[in-house]
Amino acid sequence: MMPRRIFLGFFLGLFFISIFSSPLLGQELRTDAWDYGSWNTESPAIWPHHAPQAYDSIPRLLELAGFGALQYSPGAQLRGPWLKWPSAGGTGWQLGLSWDWKHDKWRGSGLIEHWRVAGVNASDWYEAWQWATWDGMGWAWNPNQTDIALLRAVGSIRHQVSPSVALEAGNQRHHWGHGWRSLWLDRQAAPLPFARLKLHTERLQYTHLVSRSQHRSVGSPPDLPGSGQFSPGTYVNKRGSWLAAHTVTVDLGRGWEGALFGAVTWLANDSGYTNRFEGVYALPVIAFRPAEYTLGSADNALIGASLAHVPQWGEGRLRFYGQLLLDELVISEVFDPAQWWANKWAMLGSMAWNSANEEWGAVLEACAVRPYTYAHTATAQSWTHNRQPLAHPAGSNFVEGRMHVRWDRAPWHAHAAVVVRRQGIDELVELDKIPAFSIGADPLLSYSSRPADYGVGLMWDGNGLAGETDVIDQRLGWLDLGYDIPQLQDQQVFMRAMQNRRLGQRTDENWWRVELGIRLNRVLEERNW
Repeated sequence: MMPRRIFLGFFLGLFFISIFSSPLLGQELRTDAWDYGSWNTESPAIWPHHAPQAYDSIPRLLELAGFGALQYSPGAQLRGPWLKWPSAGGTGWQLGLSWDWKHDKWRGSGLIEHWRVAGVNASDWYEAWQWATWDGMGWAWNPNQTDIALLRAVGSIRHQVSPSVALEAGNQRHHWGHGWRSLWLDRQAAPLPFARLKLHTERLQYTHLVSRSQHRSVGSPPDLPGSGQFSPGTYVNKRGSWLAAHTVTVDLGRGWEGALFGAVTWLANDSGYTNRFEGVYALPVIAFRPAEYTLGSADNALIGASLAHVPQWGEGRLRFYGQLLLDELVISEVFDPAQWWANKWAMLGSMAWNSANEEWGAVLEACAVRPYTYAHTATAQSWTHNRQPLAHPAGSNFVEGRMHVRWDRAPWHAHAAVVVRRQGIDELVELDKIPAFSIGADPLLSYSSRPADYGVGLMWDGNGLAGETDVIDQRLGWLDLGYDIPQLQDQQVFMRAMQNRRLGQRTDENWWRVELGIRLNRVLEERNW
């Protein structure tokens, strides 16, 4: 039996190695841990999900598997009406190696892979050029004027301490909640280096997570001959922060399930502090907000709650779900018609349905997030990581509705969806510039640059005080059709079409994209490639 000191040292060592290793990020393949489906009424609320493992010892086993995929996009860069012929396109690919390891009470899994995404639109191309990361997907660079290349790695090591307690460390994305989107941690965010404790009993589940986030800002070019050939992303400034989050989920009986959520972020290096780690936030079951007051710090704390119900009359095929997040709230200001800027909250409501034969499924969901939610005075204390929100990918200051429909009759699979969103957006500036004011749409912008304290409502445009802001009406829709290839495990022949329409007083964008080829079974919905 491994001595306790050695075990703790190994576990913490693995965590810190994952924190300070190069930022190879990404969305892993769909596995048992990520067989995510918000329309499945039996799906758990915390992902990645690892069912409690048998406590008995098993022999050592290591499995390695290489994989590859190929996609062709005839209209990747098209911006214009549907009938206009595509203006650009290209061939992309995906190559990688996955691993799965087991020994006694230890488990491990992960992958490393390379992507080439062909014919992306200009804004995506310049995002990779400026920040050396793209769409939360991984370390990115530009091999030519139309494509983006990615390298990323994700994975974790887990230890089953007892039949109901497990420890895990690694670098992965997370999704907390039963909704298609999450107001706490959303699966579309960039993966986080993390360590977590999971307690799983028949009626109660508790998860405590400690993680390291990274925040990129414009850096100075190196004073070297020929340095102009490097992209700005090669010398961006990287500032680290810590975050801790926990949630407890309780089976309330009769199909009801409730959950409480808490989180806090704090700077790794603050004025008067270097390499600052607040050990109190790593303690399980601690209340973050009182701890923040006790420490006397200006940390960014969030709290939330959720409620799910699977009614008996729905025969287990229907689930209702609601999620609430409070960033900052003063009750006396909530009901004041003056609309105080710091009433920062978010709400989500969802309904999922499955047919009796499990061939059909549907999700209806609505979401609203107030301006400045998830933001903070310092960007490094915002609820973000590697230029991406950690919660809903749209950020803040919006109202959204969505509908998803799926059909599965092996070997055929189909998924259709439409998302309608209205959002106030900040003034558009160059990638290396920061708007003079923030109207609360982008969590990366400091709320100290707000133009007003009152009159701040949902889908706020700044009332003419914040430059050339806009209110955008967006309609995003896609249709995905796949056919399984039995000879190639987890591979599909697929065709996918997507259209994105964004219209405002200063914005008129209408593009579509088509992809076809062979792919691995992944969760890539809502990405514009």
